[in-house]
Amino acid sequence: MSEAGTPQPARPNSRWLVVALLTSLALNLLIVGWVAGAIWRFHRPPAWTRVITPNLLGYASTLPRERRKQLWDATAEERRHLRPLRREVRAAREATIKILSVEPFDREHFLAAQTRQAAAEDRAHEAVRSLYAKLADVLTPEERRAFPGWRAHRRHPSQNLLDEPDQQAGEPVKR
Repeated sequence: MSEAGTPQPARPNSRWLVVALLTSLALNLLIVGWVAGAIWRFHRPPAWTRVITPNLLGYASTLPRERRKQLWDATAEERRHLRPLRREVRAAREATIKILSVEPFDREHFLAAQTRQAAAEDRAHEAVRSLYAKLADVLTPEERRAFPGWRAHRRHPSQNLLDEPDQQAGEPVKR
């Protein structure tokens, strides 16, 4: 206990100290909230994670292991047929880009390369349609009914080029 005559050490006004601490806490929480919001809004899956395309093949890859194996076995021939077509499409695209960058520019050569690329893409698309049809054949009715909801949940709206507006940048607005 202190004696009545002994002076107490000077203490800062506790009310101002509490206000300063609460203000500091509020500012810290605000900054943490901004950072967390930015991380949440701009979050991309890490590059090392496997990205699943929101199509029938991606959907099948998320089914239980045994069911997935059944589907893979049932579509093995279609998938095997698709692999070389993908390589062909990549090669055709590379050839088109190479021809585009050569000087002097040869329009006819470029159009021929685009035609070859479109034909390769058409063959690959047909193989994909065949794969999807086979996969749809072997999915159960419950799995087929669950697909639209799964796709809607997996699909990011800005990733589908067909959902873009018809108007291109720089074009006047059509009314």
